[in-house]
Amino acid sequence: MRRQLLCSGCSLIGMAFLFQLAACSKNNPSHPDAGAMDSGQPDSQTDGSCKASAPDDKYVLIDDMEMGTNGPIELDGGLSSPLTLGYWYNSGASYTADGGAGSDDKSNPAQGSFAFTTLSPQTTTLNCKTSSHAARQMCDLSGLYDTCGVGFEFAQKPDPDAGAPSAADAGQPKVTVPFDISHYKSVTFWGMTTTPDPMTGSLHVKIQFPDTDTDPRGQVCNGGSADNSSCYNSYAAYFEFTTSWQQFTVLLDPGNDGVPPTGGIAIDQSWGFRGAQWLPTQVYGINWQAQRNTPPDAGAPLMADIWIDDVYFTE
Repeated sequence: MRRQLLCSGCSLIGMAFLFQLAACSKNNPSHPDAGAMDSGQPDSQTDGSCKASAPDDKYVLIDDMEMGTNGPIELDGGLSSPLTLGYWYNSGASYTADGGAGSDDKSNPAQGSFAFTTLSPQTTTLNCKTSSHAARQMCDLSGLYDTCGVGFEFAQKPDPDAGAPSAADAGQPKVTVPFDISHYKSVTFWGMTTTPDPMTGSLHVKIQFPDTDTDPRGQVCNGGSADNSSCYNSYAAYFEFTTSWQQFTVLLDPGNDGVPPTGGIAIDQSWGFRGAQWLPTQVYGINWQAQRNTPPDAGAPLMADIWIDDVYFTE
C-alpha cells in the first residue's frame, strides 16, 4: 500500500437513502436525525498554508476522484478476484407539482446519476497534493427528513442470481458485498459547502458507515422481512461544513455502552434499529448526507450543497 504524509489542509473558498448506480440498485428512505454527535474540529488549517505531518502518520488512499465519471474507487492495494472495486452514487429529493414524491427532481446531479465535478480553482489536500475534481451533490429539500447525499461502496462481486449477461449488457451484473475495514483507525477527507446556514455559518453533514446490521441487505435491521423502516440507522458522526475546504477525521471507534470517544461513531438512539453492533468487518461503504429536520410549512426549502474530496483511511 502507498503511504503518504498529511498536508494539514489548505483552504479555498468554493459548492429516501440513496440511489446506487449500475450494479446495486437499492432505495433508502429518509429518517430523523437525532441531533449533533459532533466529531470535533476540522484537522486542517484555514489560512491557505500546507504542512506535512509527523512521519508516523500513515494514510491509505480510498479515492481522489480523479479517475472516471463515478468510479470505480481507487482503493490502495486493490481487491482480489472475484471482488472488484465499487462505485460512487448520489441521492436527492424529488417532488411532483403538489409537493409529493414524484419525478420533479430537485437535485443536481439528478437522482441515480453521478459524475465528479471539476474544481475551479484547484485545491490542495494530503501532503499538498493538487486536486482538480471532487464529489458534489446539491439538493433543494422541502419535505420533513428529506436527505441529500453522496457516497460509494467498497466491493462488488458477480451477481449469482443475474444469469449470463446478454450481448447488450455493458458487463456482468454485480452485487455489493460487505468489506473489512477493521484494520484501519479512522477515515479522513476534505469537505465544504456553498450553502451554509445563515445563522450558524455551516451545513450540518453526517458521515455514516452502513454495515450488515444497519443496511437491509444484511437482513438484520428488518428481521429478514420487506419492512425496511428500521434500517439505515448506521454508525455515524457529524461535521459542520463551511465555505472553506477543511480536512475532517472520524475515528472508527464506537466506544463502550453506546458512548463514543471524542471523534468516534455511534448509532442514533431516537429511531430505527437500536440494537446494531458496530461490525467493521462487514461494511458496505461510506456516505455523506445533509437532512431537513423541519416540516414543509416551517419555512423555505433547505438548500444543501455537499462537496467531498480526497478520502483516506488512516492506520
